[in-house]
Amino acid sequence: MFLEVNKRCNLKCQHCDFWQRDDDDKANYISLARRTELIAEFAALNPTGNVVICGGEPMLDLEDYFALAGACRSTGVRALSVVNGTRIRDAALAERMIREGPHEISISLNSPDPAQHDATRGVKGAFAKAVKALRLLVEARRRLGNETTRIYVMGLVFGSNYHAIDAFYDLVLNDIGADKLKLNFLQPSFGQAGETDPFFAAQGNVDPDVLMATLRRCNEKYGLGFNPLWVEQVGMYFRSLNAATDRDRGWGSQAATQEHICNSYDRNIMVNHYGMARLCFSTAFPGASVTAPGELTRFWMTSEKIRADMRRCNAFCGISHSVRRESSTVAGRQKMLDHLEHAPVLTLPDPTSRLMAGIGALARFGRRARASG
Repeated sequence: MFLEVNKRCNLKCQHCDFWQRDDDDKANYISLARRTELIAEFAALNPTGNVVICGGEPMLDLEDYFALAGACRSTGVRALSVVNGTRIRDAALAERMIREGPHEISISLNSPDPAQHDATRGVKGAFAKAVKALRLLVEARRRLGNETTRIYVMGLVFGSNYHAIDAFYDLVLNDIGADKLKLNFLQPSFGQAGETDPFFAAQGNVDPDVLMATLRRCNEKYGLGFNPLWVEQVGMYFRSLNAATDRDRGWGSQAATQEHICNSYDRNIMVNHYGMARLCFSTAFPGASVTAPGELTRFWMTSEKIRADMRRCNAFCGISHSVRRESSTVAGRQKMLDHLEHAPVLTLPDPTSRLMAGIGALARFGRRARASG
């Protein structure tokens, strides 16, 4: 389950419009208490699930951020979060993150090159702050003897940096000492407000064959255990982008991926600031209000018509780490298969409920794979 905390951000990323927004209508957001109730309801629905605390930059609302992470810890579900690192400035906050924050902390980096990261993030010094945050977290974990918190880098791959993926892995794994570099690939800009998407248009020029060869070399060099199916889908994705004639329109493009690569509808619930739940971030598919107890469960259990429609969606966001069907690693894919084989079948009173329980089991193994891959 993805829980949105805020809409504002303190960077000015070229691939995201959220920094142009604000929280002036925060009075209309669901309360922290209601978000905490949703976490408890989700934990009952899926005790082995993950809750992703997201924004905007969620750490701009620091106490809400830690309150939600604490609610996850108290209910037994794992908390995940991707942040830009600008708020993790000293050892004290890094230690608090390890003790009280998400079980999986990812810091976003756009490049191993400081100037390129800063240019695409729109703020000079953003790279230094992100890398400092990562080093503080790694050191805090060592100092506290914590073996469970995962520290990742969420990297973005696009036209100007895909030749530097090897250097990216070297920085993250060998220099910083983080646990993993997760690769996200260019997609239409988040929250795109205008009719054109300059960054998506300019940065989609990726040679699929060169990219796939680079991924395979890094796989051998760093022992990454990549899933060959995922590598093939990455190549297919950029072949699809190269064929698009209206890429400059971003989300408004009429182009699509050549293959269906998403399964968000079988494993994700996205809850926005106003308590509207959907099975992906897109507003193209219906959602439901989850502002009252029991509505989250009801939405998940009664959304098969929405899922059927979403199975025909080939939007470019299908490549996203959060929604793609294939794990990036063989180990992650095997976890999906193992969980499917051993997933319990719940005894429920009618055939429709039994079908929904099966969908819930699929969601559980998909979320585990996403966390590992």
